[in-house]
Amino acid sequence: MDSSKRNKILIIDDEKLNHAILDNILNHEYTVLLTANGATALKMVEENMPDIILLDIVMPDVDGFDVLTELKSNEKTKNIPVIIITGLTSIENEERALALDAVDFIHKPFNPSIVKARIHHQIQIVNHVRAFEHYTQTQSDKSTMEEKSKFFARMSHEMRTPLNAVIGLAELTLEAEELNEGTRENVENICNAGESLLGIVNDILDFSKMESGKLKLVPAEYEFPGMISSVITQSVMWKDEKPIELALNIDENIPYNLTGDELRIKQILNNLLSNAFKYTKSGTVELIVKSEAKGDTDDILLVMSVKDSGIGIKKEFIEFLFNDYAQADVTSNRNIVGTGLGLPITKMIADMMGGTIEVESEYGKGSVFTVKLPQKYKSGNVLGKKIVKELNNFQYRGKRRKKILSRICLPYARVLVVDDVATNLDVAKGMMKPYEMQIDCATSGQQAIDAIKNEKVKYNAIFMDHMMPEMDGIEAARIIREEIGTEYAKNIPIIVFTANAVAGNEEMFLSKGFQAFVSKPVDIMSLDAVIMQWVRDEELEKSFANRQLNVDGKLINDKRSGKDRRSGTKERRTGCDRRNAANKIKSVKFNKGLERFSGDWETYVQVLQSFSINTAALIETIREVGGETLPSYAITVHGMKSSCRSICAEDAGNQAEALEHAAKAGDLSFVTANNQAFINTVSKLVNEINSVFANKNEKKEKPKKDKPYKEALFELKTACEDYNASKVDEIMSQIDAFEYTADDDLVSWLKENAAQMNFLEIAEKLAGVCA
Repeated sequence: MDSSKRNKILIIDDEKLNHAILDNILNHEYTVLLTANGATALKMVEENMPDIILLDIVMPDVDGFDVLTELKSNEKTKNIPVIIITGLTSIENEERALALDAVDFIHKPFNPSIVKARIHHQIQIVNHVRAFEHYTQTQSDKSTMEEKSKFFARMSHEMRTPLNAVIGLAELTLEAEELNEGTRENVENICNAGESLLGIVNDILDFSKMESGKLKLVPAEYEFPGMISSVITQSVMWKDEKPIELALNIDENIPYNLTGDELRIKQILNNLLSNAFKYTKSGTVELIVKSEAKGDTDDILLVMSVKDSGIGIKKEFIEFLFNDYAQADVTSNRNIVGTGLGLPITKMIADMMGGTIEVESEYGKGSVFTVKLPQKYKSGNVLGKKIVKELNNFQYRGKRRKKILSRICLPYARVLVVDDVATNLDVAKGMMKPYEMQIDCATSGQQAIDAIKNEKVKYNAIFMDHMMPEMDGIEAARIIREEIGTEYAKNIPIIVFTANAVAGNEEMFLSKGFQAFVSKPVDIMSLDAVIMQWVRDEELEKSFANRQLNVDGKLINDKRSGKDRRSGTKERRTGCDRRNAANKIKSVKFNKGLERFSGDWETYVQVLQSFSINTAALIETIREVGGETLPSYAITVHGMKSSCRSICAEDAGNQAEALEHAAKAGDLSFVTANNQAFINTVSKLVNEINSVFANKNEKKEKPKKDKPYKEALFELKTACEDYNASKVDEIMSQIDAFEYTADDDLVSWLKENAAQMNFLEIAEKLAGVCA
């Protein structure tokens, strides 16, 4: 056994023969310490802190009772168990020793088995107590850390809510043309102050995540010059009106493409550059970047230095720079805004990346902070002279190359999408359309549970919204996993769609029975990764690859499944002029919206129309709001936030977010003060969409019929019962091809409810019609 891990036993006895006997019995299992008198024993105990003491009673100078009394009166040694070893047989001696808190007796002459057993028993107690104390302390520390993290998260959330509202409303005010110069300057100052405070809040939350281990690195390939250009653009705002020259010195041999956590590298550089500008009144701030080979590996060391001619740091403060909440020389820097967390966060990130940070400074002359970060590197181009010249001269205009995503056709797959907002369902269908999957839709958690329980359809996966009225996605997933009881329900992949993309939430969702996490608004790359991992079935693809189709009387192999094909290149005629739509619907970022749907104009048009129809209905539900309806109001505007952002109506989405947070916080005054402005914004957006597509939606003359075909209504009922949204759309198109003269407005009712995906209501109504 490793001697450093052995329990220690101190033997206090004036007889050397007893030392030899006990040492021979015990030294195979324990570390044995020996002393012959009580006076030296007390000193040895404090220096070595043994786990157990074996103490003789009769000794010269100081006897065992006096030693025991001293040990138990000392705060440091009073809890060490003491076993009396004695040749005395008097009961009075045992009573006296036990009264002084001795734990046991071993009588001379020694019996090895009894000595071992009694020592082993006491050592077990010592080790169990020590383990329990360690566990209790660990749990206490863990609990304290968790409470601290929760407090920071709550505090940051509560501060972000009003801050987002302040910044958002200030930015809206700045858009007004009639502002006089003084008012405009005041509102700009509000914006700047709000953004500075938001930066401080973000620092506190980041630090809390790091302390609790919830901050994760996300390495990916990135373009180095684009990253540096972005950092420089952002850092210029710290310069303000100060007479400071920003200089760049970038090595032309740095690889063009690197692999690492680009976002966190930007955070490091932004922290260092913002500090340099804050602590420099005039002169120069220089960013120097080069790369170095890292041993025999393919990695490189990215060496980044920020040098300034600022106030510098006194030698006595340098060692405290990376301490939490510390700001060097507070007296000199009392006018400089900050939490003192920038450098601790920078060091923590560098440590997480396996890197280092160093500082050199001369008080009154300036400082140099140098960060070295290992980055993955595949052989390829370096920056070269042209790009470096553009970067150094602040002229780099690297084009953000749009990733044209190649989809794999998955015609064998069938998925269920669950969301209480019909527009969000249309968005999901539109984004998944290139995969040629069968996409069914449900508008509540209960519908999803029923669909999985009934097993009319075996789905490859469920895409579940998080926040829904009555039953949220977490509860629906729990019931599917725990209460249905079938292997299908226990194992079907469930992917959560959520707008609550806070760090730490992913782990929470995974612990609640979800396989993956996709944040809203949905990014096509993230969605594709999830579909490839949880929906694609390569075994089924093999069977589809060997399938034959009859084309013009000839059998040919169906090669669609499992093959990459460009998505978004096929544009069908919609009857709408894209440029006209972009000009009229000014509240939407058209190019960004089209990119979200892989350039599929027809799908984007369908989603916009779905938004106008369904949002108009939702507006009516939020016109009146009171204290009792705040929870349902929060869920409704949460859904509207997602649908607004899904079509790239950012302003409306931001207003919805501010109202959602206020409603969740119970801030009725904020909601009532800003609800009408939000309704006006969204109503304007709906009207803009309707004005563009009015001609497209104008009724053309249709053949007349008295009532819809019963066969079509029966098919529609079946499709609704199966939540088969694509089939519903197909049958409704067939029904809508006629004008009906005696249907008692059934078709109008069907169209309205189909648009809102009220499938169960349709099925119930048609049950009587088809009987």
